[in-house]
Amino acid sequence: MWAQKQIPPSQREFVKVILLAGLVLLFLGIILRNRWPGEGEFGPEVFQEPVQEPGDVPAPFDVAQKGFTYTVYPQFGYELWGMVVSSHYAGSFLDYAHEMWKDYLNIKDLCIIWGKNLETGAFREIKFWSRDFTCFYSWSSPETGRQFSQSHISNNHLITEDALLRKVIKSVKRGDQVHLRGWLAKYGHKGSKMVRGTSTTRKDTGGQACETVYVTEFEVLKKANAGWRTAIPVSLLIVGSCLLLLFLF
Repeated sequence: MWAQKQIPPSQREFVKVILLAGLVLLFLGIILRNRWPGEGEFGPEVFQEPVQEPGDVPAPFDVAQKGFTYTVYPQFGYELWGMVVSSHYAGSFLDYAHEMWKDYLNIKDLCIIWGKNLETGAFREIKFWSRDFTCFYSWSSPETGRQFSQSHISNNHLITEDALLRKVIKSVKRGDQVHLRGWLAKYGHKGSKMVRGTSTTRKDTGGQACETVYVTEFEVLKKANAGWRTAIPVSLLIVGSCLLLLFLF
């Protein structure tokens, strides 16, 4: 007959304490992983304006992704620094549009603010969220609306064939400070007349105001809440291990 091995009562209580600590850590990680950076946590780069230049733009070129070929039509050289306020991963199971159009080149959309919108701090009172191709934001206070600049926010459709850049872009979260360089570009399936466009000014609004950027360089200048984000998988490991110990013994 098989007999279940028992943990001594003192050790069992210790495991329960560790389990409780793991649950508390998990709760805090979930709550604090998306907190905004403090006023002193911004690098100087994110307060500068985007740079858009007409020179040094290559001729249209073809790139491939998941067996499909796309033609990219660069318009302007482009460089942007800022903080991510929301994002949308094009490969999400909730995203139907990219799959329907077989658009596998667009890896992720990053809604980014910079400059004046970081200086005023109005973003802290604003709710941001993203869906397929669109960044939404709303506020309840009229004063917040007056402080928020529509010219210092952009929704960026990031496209690239580079596997390493795609991996880094995919990892970006809310609150991360980022820097990207590339070309404002149009693109579409090779040979198709259907081409997805791009905004070429930061002053427009609405459905046509998004920047489509073929990314050649991308870096995360500073990750937000890196410790609390790490705490989530660590706490899940602790909780799972404790539950397994209590169940087995």
